[in-house]
Amino acid sequence: MNNKFIKPKESTNEYNETLYFATYDENRYPKDTIRNGPNDSLSLFVNKWYSKHLNSLKETPIYNRKKENINIIRYTNLGTWSHPFMYRIEQKNGKIIEIYKQTNGLGGYQTGKITKNSEKQISNKKWNEIISKTNEIDFWNINTHDPNFILDGEEWILEILIDGKYHLVTRNSPENYGGKKFAELCKMISK
Repeated sequence: MNNKFIKPKESTNEYNETLYFATYDENRYPKDTIRNGPNDSLSLFVNKWYSKHLNSLKETPIYNRKKENINIIRYTNLGTWSHPFMYRIEQKNGKIIEIYKQTNGLGGYQTGKITKNSEKQISNKKWNEIISKTNEIDFWNINTHDPNFILDGEEWILEILIDGKYHLVTRNSPENYGGKKFAELCKMISK
């Protein structure tokens, strides 16, 4: 039996496509840029990492859609050694649509190709339950950046754009590291 470990080759530095989040000026913040910086923006490194996976999921940025008449909730999960997936719920023109996508990549490393892709209409009841949970956990006031420093696990990325107001929160394995209420909201979105 061969136990040789093969390191994935893809690098975040090689990603030069669309960035899916606002990027802050890293010269104005301490060098520990994974856990610092202003809300609703990411360091260039983290932005490239998350963006390359959203790009492989054939998604588009939402932080810059504040002037559109649309409400969007997107939960993306990038597990270090698991397949990236995302749930996007859109409320537009009186309809609420849920889109689910997954790739065969590895969330901590390389992107992949879409292997699962589904779309369905959901009820106003589910939408209202999610919005209620968002308010219950005070989502709009949660710091964007994870205060924990964890080398492995799952990056849980939640973006919400409601009535022209956008907020981004990222956490690593929140169920295990002090983010149970945030994890409950993400699970509600993915059910």
